[in-house]
Amino acid sequence: MQPWLRILPLLFGLLCSALAQEDILRPRGAPIMASPHERALPIMLGIEGALNWNTASQTLQYSPFQPTNTPTQLFKSGSGFSPAVRVLADIGLSPALGFQLHVGYDVKTWGRSGTAEADCQNLLNPTLVTVIPVSVDWTFTAEYLTAGAGLRYAVTPHLWLTGGVTAHFHRSNRQKTTYSASQDTSCGFLGPDGQLHRTLQIEAEFDSPPIKSTRFGVELGAGYVVPIAHRLWLVPRLQFQLLSSFRDDLDGTDAWKPYTEGPANVRGRNASQYSLQLLVGLWFGL
Repeated sequence: MQPWLRILPLLFGLLCSALAQEDILRPRGAPIMASPHERALPIMLGIEGALNWNTASQTLQYSPFQPTNTPTQLFKSGSGFSPAVRVLADIGLSPALGFQLHVGYDVKTWGRSGTAEADCQNLLNPTLVTVIPVSVDWTFTAEYLTAGAGLRYAVTPHLWLTGGVTAHFHRSNRQKTTYSASQDTSCGFLGPDGQLHRTLQIEAEFDSPPIKSTRFGVELGAGYVVPIAHRLWLVPRLQFQLLSSFRDDLDGTDAWKPYTEGPANVRGRNASQYSLQLLVGLWFGL
């Protein structure tokens, strides 16, 4: 037998071995199957409940003078707590970065209590005027539908940083103010029944304007991810909302001391309100 015929079986065996190690239907190799937990674009859905701590302030401009320590001046600033709720979607852009969309309902409440002064005219002797203390307690509540978008960055597998923009669409508002005169005086508030009352309570709702129908702002926060089940996470977050003004300038009259000092015009300007939010969310991986 010729020598080259003896090596044919050996070459045929080597060829079969090479073909057995190669996927002949995919000459460049079979695709690598990714784990479902390592999707290139993971999507998460979340629902969050929030507690707002709100702070508000405005500038009071008086003309032609500013009365001394009147109840109107207690409306210069206020603070308070209120709830909020939102639902979110997070679309993964990279292993650490995600794009978020959210809608929700947000309640903003703030107020203040304090004591100021007012003129008291004796009804039996109108020439007799005294200055008495008046206690003031007021709260303002505005409710909004909200929508926003932003980015989520995972500094570590458990630490999130978030930032984005938000829009607040005004739904309703109400202001409740209670004025109380001292029990040690013969003064009070003249009611519609013609009687003198120690307490005056006023409830009002301002339409838009002066209340802004839409507010815009930015949101910056940080959260911590706590795994509680397969593709289920608890995420507490702390977030700051920097929002545009909730109200136009408002003109009025400060007439609490008309006899000892005189009435004065007053304008509330540059009204601002910001919120620090503590959110607790439940997130689901799709």
